[in-house]
Amino acid sequence: MPGHPNLAIGIGDIRNAAGRLGHRVRRTPVLSLDRLGILVKCESLQGIGAFKIRGATNAILGLRPAGVVTSSSGNHGMAVAAAAAAVRITAVVVMPDNATAYKREAVTRLGAEVLTSPPETAARDAACAAVAAERGLTPIPAYDHPLVIAGQGTCGLEIAEQVPEAATVVVPLGGGGLLSGVAVALRDAMGARVRIVGVEPFDGDDTVRSLRAGRRVVIPAPRTICDGARNTVPGELTFPIVEALVDDLLAVGDDEVVEAMRALAAAGLVVEPTGALAVAGALRMPAPGRRGPVVCVVSGRNIAPEEHARLLLGEGGPG
Repeated sequence: MPGHPNLAIGIGDIRNAAGRLGHRVRRTPVLSLDRLGILVKCESLQGIGAFKIRGATNAILGLRPAGVVTSSSGNHGMAVAAAAAAVRITAVVVMPDNATAYKREAVTRLGAEVLTSPPETAARDAACAAVAAERGLTPIPAYDHPLVIAGQGTCGLEIAEQVPEAATVVVPLGGGGLLSGVAVALRDAMGARVRIVGVEPFDGDDTVRSLRAGRRVVIPAPRTICDGARNTVPGELTFPIVEALVDDLLAVGDDEVVEAMRALAAAGLVVEPTGALAVAGALRMPAPGRRGPVVCVVSGRNIAPEEHARLLLGEGGPG
């Protein structure tokens, strides 16, 4: 893109993704939460319950593989399983041993084979690469692939069309696929007038630390309740995009995430912890930082009902 020619994707890639996805993913609504003074882009209302269906579908349609493998804590695995089933190909999902039973069962129900690995990003990726080599499957990374990033960027295209007057857009941050894709789309559509903010958990702040260090750094396996943001190192492709195009990053505590989940539940939205990161970040911002329309991407809803109730009721606290 202009001014940043070396980034992994440009706006053309996102527009191509939008053409591929067509009716295959939902154009999710933007709702106003008047009591909180924010707008929410409800990716939790995708068919699989998360934005990940955008990137997984775009990658599978773009690559046309005979079979696929990925590593995922849950939502990307569900997306790959669903996208693979839609085109009738085999899918294997390598899940960390600390993945929730709820998400593991959801991936299985969608038709994928589930394998288990240690939770560290490097271990998961190594296990995925081994399966790919052994079985001749095509890897579909959770975030660090141009087609995946471009697919997630279609969420940003929709935000620019639905809220062209947005002053701030706040996005959950795990590996950076959603944030980097949305940033490319918004910078093209809205330029510097929109403030783009990424939010990750305190105990999974690999990107915050990496920006501070000026390079990608590895952190210990996070223990946050935000299972979709337990990355130990930012993506090789996503980190330069975040570094170039994102205005600010915030790290929030699990207690703030639970408060955001409660606020969203009061508005009628079931949201998993990772999905509530952006709202937690927006509520942390001082009032001057929330002038003008603030759009928060609510990225997913996939949490067991009993766990959702436990967190909202404060039984045992986050953990």
